[in-house]
Amino acid sequence: MEQIPQHIIYLLSKSKLEGLRDDEKLQLDLWRSEKAANKGLCDLIDNKDQMQADLDGIARYDWEESFALFEQDYLNTSYTKPFYKRLWSYGIAAVLIGLLVLFFIHNLSDMVYQETPDKDIQPAQMTGVVRLGDGHSISMVPGDTLLSFAAPMKNKSSQTDSLFATTPKGGKMTMVLPDGTKVWMNAKTQLDYYEVDSMREVRLVGEAYFEVAKKHLPWGGEVPKLKPFVVQAGKINISVLGTHFYVKSTKNLEDFRATLYEGKVRVRQGDRQIILLPGEESYIKLGQIERRIIDLDLRNALKDGYFVFNSETLGVIMDELASWYNVDVVYLDNQIKSEKFEAMLSRNSSLKDIINVLESTRKIKFKFKGKTIYVDKTT
Repeated sequence: MEQIPQHIIYLLSKSKLEGLRDDEKLQLDLWRSEKAANKGLCDLIDNKDQMQADLDGIARYDWEESFALFEQDYLNTSYTKPFYKRLWSYGIAAVLIGLLVLFFIHNLSDMVYQETPDKDIQPAQMTGVVRLGDGHSISMVPGDTLLSFAAPMKNKSSQTDSLFATTPKGGKMTMVLPDGTKVWMNAKTQLDYYEVDSMREVRLVGEAYFEVAKKHLPWGGEVPKLKPFVVQAGKINISVLGTHFYVKSTKNLEDFRATLYEGKVRVRQGDRQIILLPGEESYIKLGQIERRIIDLDLRNALKDGYFVFNSETLGVIMDELASWYNVDVVYLDNQIKSEKFEAMLSRNSSLKDIINVLESTRKIKFKFKGKTIYVDKTT
């Protein structure tokens, strides 16, 4: 029997006891879709009628009769037995059931933790897939450094005007878009790009750093006009011309950020808009965009290869580590997720080194099993 990951057992039980968050539902759905056996187990657990029927069947089972038949067949004893033997048969039945349950739990969840992460857990590697507008796909593999889709000036006819790029957990990608814009994509990021005569647009879910290429409108006249470059992050619109900026956009926009390094951008959310200058960042506060001044050296982390945690909650930090190192995270104490930390660490660090820094605060401790990290508060 293939062992079920501990975090999946946790999600299966939590789904029945208290319900799952959206990200936990997504995680369980992904595991469910991996194999037919996974789907079968989930269907069995979800089938309340079958589950109740099985429990009713156990309740109706005549353990005394079964024990009597066993005695007759193998021990050559009569069916009649005193009360204490009937109690004994019930006891054996209970023990058998207990042993079966213990065997089941043991096979599903071997709770032997490791003190350190597996050595084969590595930082994100260059990997991802780009699907072009003509239907062709190109895969980036470890060892590659850059994918370029910008056609040479003499070969404009071969230039594509749209593409869709995605990186998995534990993956990253650097590429040049057809318009010449350079993009650094973080793990678990989706980028949908297309270009028309009047504009260039990117729809982003995840995290990316952009160096936008200046490109002029075809009807610019005597004074060439730059073609706008727009990043759509959920309901937030970021309009730029030629500039360097960073965007982090989760699906629910709770951790949205747009950081400007060079040039000028306009961030718009409905009727509200903010013009950012270099050294400023837009973020979400109480559901709407706000502005703050930031340290560019600290925020230029994705491009330069650093994690920067500036008073970040542990929940946000562990989400980022889970994506970068392709691991799963289970909290043994949910309250610890709100603890805040500050650190600047190399993205090329081993997971063990990152964990050591976090544990040095003496607020939290970690345990490991395979590719799952268990997070608990210190006692």
